[in-house]
Amino acid sequence: MYVEKDEIYKHSNLKEKKTTVNKHLNSIYKQIENNMGFVPNSVYAMGKVPALLSNFTMLSGLLIGNPKKVNLVSSIGLVIKNIYYSLKFLREQNRVPLYLKSLVGHISSYAAGCKYCQAHTIINAKHYGASEAQLNNLWQFETNPAFNDKERTALRFAFAAGNTPNAVTKNHFAELNKHFTETQIIELGAVISLYGFLNRWNDSFATVLENAPLQAAEKHLSPKGWEIGKH
Repeated sequence: MYVEKDEIYKHSNLKEKKTTVNKHLNSIYKQIENNMGFVPNSVYAMGKVPALLSNFTMLSGLLIGNPKKVNLVSSIGLVIKNIYYSLKFLREQNRVPLYLKSLVGHISSYAAGCKYCQAHTIINAKHYGASEAQLNNLWQFETNPAFNDKERTALRFAFAAGNTPNAVTKNHFAELNKHFTETQIIELGAVISLYGFLNRWNDSFATVLENAPLQAAEKHLSPKGWEIGKH
């Protein structure tokens, strides 16, 4: 059993409880330890959402894992666990709404400057039910009446997290805790982190923007100053 972590993050109040989480994830932690020589604190919070930890472990193992330390049996076990955890998480009812995750992804991409992801997230937000007023005024979320306090809190977090250097403070988490559960806060952080990957990928490779998100961006974002840029 891995040791209990009383504090793993300075900004949030996320705490890993070995009696409720670690005993189910020890095999994954062990794989990480075998590869790195220790278990990073970052993965303990991911363990609050087992599907997040298992999916991240598979991706990071694929890209930066040591192939000499790959254990076939353990790897197959991770795949099976990942399927189980993912299906379970996808069916949970108390998740962050898809439209809000799209808005969060947009604002973090806006802070990072990725025009491609801005276009994709605006069309996704529309698809998942964001209002026309929200789509047209997303960059003015702080003052526009189309957004409520809960949405503004998530979008402030996204903007601070999308900046370089990162601008998230304890105050962001204090506000998040008023509106979201611990699991939802981790989910928001994961969405922002996913778009951090996509921002760098699409800006580095200058991915050509498809027609549908281009039209959505021109409709909802161009009046506020959006341009296609390198895409």
